[in-house]
Amino acid sequence: MMRRVSFPSVVERRRFRWRGAIGACILAPAAIVASLSEPLVAANSRLDVIGDALAWLAFFCGAGLRFWATLFVGGRKNEIVVADGPYSLCRHPLYLGSIVLGLSGALFLKSPLLALASAVLAVAYCLLTIPAEEERLSATLGEPYREYCTRVNRLWPSFRQFHTPPRVTIDVHALYLEAARASRWMWLPLLGAALGHARAAEWWPQLFTAL
Repeated sequence: MMRRVSFPSVVERRRFRWRGAIGACILAPAAIVASLSEPLVAANSRLDVIGDALAWLAFFCGAGLRFWATLFVGGRKNEIVVADGPYSLCRHPLYLGSIVLGLSGALFLKSPLLALASAVLAVAYCLLTIPAEEERLSATLGEPYREYCTRVNRLWPSFRQFHTPPRVTIDVHALYLEAARASRWMWLPLLGAALGHARAAEWWPQLFTAL
């Protein structure tokens, strides 16, 4: 008897495809308001230096996690259950990397509002985008993927379960696509530093209180 496979609904597929638009709609308005608000931290102060250091750390962690996950998943996500390397830490290291990148932007701008927007984005991913992707993968990969979901956390890394093979086959095309996506966020540190200097200038418009 042929097993019936339940595929995701149209609504669920749209939630998955619109993940980039969801992120932009949440982060972009908060970034604009933060850029046009009074600086929360005085330029070149100790807190400013610490904030910049944490921002760079978050940026490299988020970017590194995304590239690391791309090396392992390499276009295989719809073919087999990828459970090694970053995918042994959590089920969605690419999304986790994106969230950490959003947090780095908040740290560069020293903006609680942008940090809150990053938290809202994480919740939106957990409620909308990630369930749609997991439903699709469950329909495609079946019981092995559902068993994987019972062992590995969705976003919170568990380092006790980390394991990795000695060798990994790299998909050059997947890396190229990730590099193309990176062109959208690699400018974050430069833009954050530029906005930080501009916000301290007298000519910069400050339309809001410290946000």
